[in-house]
Amino acid sequence: MKSNIDNLGLVNLIQSLISLEIGNSLDITQKLNEKDMAPKYILTACEAAMIEINELYDSGEYFIASLIMAGEIMNRVIKLISPRMLSRARNYFKGRVAIGTVRGEIHGLGKNIAGALLAAYGFEVRDLGVDVSERDFVECAKDWKPDVIGLSVLLTSCFHSLEETIVALRDLRGAEIVPYIFISGAQVTPALKDFYQADFYAGTVFDTVRLCEKLCSERPAMRALARAV
Repeated sequence: MKSNIDNLGLVNLIQSLISLEIGNSLDITQKLNEKDMAPKYILTACEAAMIEINELYDSGEYFIASLIMAGEIMNRVIKLISPRMLSRARNYFKGRVAIGTVRGEIHGLGKNIAGALLAAYGFEVRDLGVDVSERDFVECAKDWKPDVIGLSVLLTSCFHSLEETIVALRDLRGAEIVPYIFISGAQVTPALKDFYQADFYAGTVFDTVRLCEKLCSERPAMRALARAV
């Protein structure tokens, strides 16, 4: 019986998120928290809702303002469940991830959500903020030595900054494979990743976590391969 009630709560959360009902979404999340619902199930519900929201955007039923609102609700939901996730993540370390929006780009909501999720999943995160220059990304790579660097961009007018940052990081990296470079953002596609020669592409904040988990789990072997080449 309890399982059915919990499942209903998750379904209600999905529907509330899709409807962009911020108050109701937070109330449902808090109730699930109080029932000790595993954070991973709440995040799975959030991901299902975001997939539907993106489909509504692609079909023209939702607009960019809807995506921004959905992102803000997601950000608040994650803040509610993060303390429980962080308490579990303190016992293990998965790797270092640096993130930031490229020069000229001032939209950082998606980056902020990704950073919160990565920290909750056991990564050490350095958030460089918005409107980050190529030089600052390179300095972070040299001084902090992250395993992965994520470049976020929303505006197509900032794609030139994306390209210049990738070139600067690849020049610094030389023959090494790490730090891995991935790109993300509403206008970013796998084709854009290939065109600008980034290593990887993350379509959603959840994809970002899965990608970083995969890359950091392979890190020792890939570093050895890079030295051997």
